[in-house]
Amino acid sequence: MQAMLLAAGLGTRLSPLTESLPKPVVPVANRPLATFAIEHLARVGTRTIVANTHPQAETVERILAQGADPAVDLRFSRESILLGTGGGVRRAWSRFPDRDAPVVVMNGDTLFAPDLAKAYDLHCSRGAVATMILRRTDDPERYGAVAIDRDGRVKSLLGSPKAEPSLRTCMFTGVHILAPEASAALPESGCIIRSAYRRWVDTGALVLGVVDDSSWADLGTLAEYHRVNLELASGGIRWPGVMPRGGNLWDDATAEACAGQHVENSVVGAGVHLEDGVSLERCVVWPGTHVSSSATNAIVTPDYNLAIS
Repeated sequence: MQAMLLAAGLGTRLSPLTESLPKPVVPVANRPLATFAIEHLARVGTRTIVANTHPQAETVERILAQGADPAVDLRFSRESILLGTGGGVRRAWSRFPDRDAPVVVMNGDTLFAPDLAKAYDLHCSRGAVATMILRRTDDPERYGAVAIDRDGRVKSLLGSPKAEPSLRTCMFTGVHILAPEASAALPESGCIIRSAYRRWVDTGALVLGVVDDSSWADLGTLAEYHRVNLELASGGIRWPGVMPRGGNLWDDATAEACAGQHVENSVVGAGVHLEDGVSLERCVVWPGTHVSSSATNAIVTPDYNLAIS
């Protein structure tokens, strides 16, 4: 299996955090955000991953390469200007070792571990040009509504054409599988859904939708970034290798140095120093931060102390 990791976005909704670090490598549970997607792809047998990069590209590439599974060939497609989801995949296609095999496309800013083997097998067996991994939700329009018929065929995208009552409407998770022939339909730049997918659905090409109700979280906003970190610390969201201790996530050395301090439902990174008497409740503290005053419901970095309501 080979995959494309979308990691070139500007991360404007996570500002000002992304003024310090680009979004793919902001720390989540004390590891770079995009490594969650890379880890899942590696677990399901992906051997080549191409990640596109744009803001602070050298930083993103260095950090992701340092933590990559040695069994995965991690490659990069650096974009001098943002090419969008369609243009980014089109440009990266030449970096894959097998251009005649399907490509899994996955966002680098979500925590999601779908059953990719099931979706991949279905995609190949039915000869689809594309297969979208969908998820049931009460508000599918918020994330991009996709309607499928009883055979799993996509009949409506983003509300067009209007979905008939017999169709099932779900949200698009941002994970999909593209057949080799799909590459020719991708735009030089722009959105893959509004260009290639729109054309495929309108012309009757076989686009499948596979519903997967695995836990899904988008860390696109400060509030969601804060919430997901704390859910990982409490065990509300579970991920292989993320091991909470007493409702917190600690760097080992920091935990020892801060023994005796009051820390509750927080994520505390490497090299964090808490002054005597400082307490933390529901906080995400970035590596290398000196914390001189107590905080509650906050994201604390070497540059910012952001209260989260």
